[in-house]
Amino acid sequence: MKIKCDWCGSWINDFDQVCPNCGGVNNNYNRHANGVPQTIEELKAWAKEMNLPLEDMRTFIGEDYKGAKAFGIYKDETDGTFVVYKNKEDGTRAVRYKGTDEAYAVNELYQKMKERVVERLLVYQNMMEQLHMEY
Repeated sequence: MKIKCDWCGSWINDFDQVCPNCGGVNNNYNRHANGVPQTIEELKAWAKEMNLPLEDMRTFIGEDYKGAKAFGIYKDETDGTFVVYKNKEDGTRAVRYKGTDEAYAVNELYQKMKERVVERLLVYQNMMEQLHMEY
């Protein structure tokens, strides 16, 4: 079904995540999937269930952490928006998302966390293979 882009007014498909014309987020896009956290509290619970070392991963859920080299998500109480951020090594911050869609914000960090877990598993797997080859 075609819908109007909230940002530029162009007609887009309802299944487009972003407008192909202006890049604006399609607020009507259904971002839900089974087993994917939808709220900050669900993301915290998922991380705990997975035994993720959040501090070691430099990942801060529900916290506006100001330190360098960190990812995080929090609800800005001043305007009610959800903020997903990446603090760079030099201390500057890149905001990956700021808006009212909590599920979208949570999914942004969830995907990054899954990516980082896979990277760590590959490093661990390579390390174990190296040890095995040495013996």
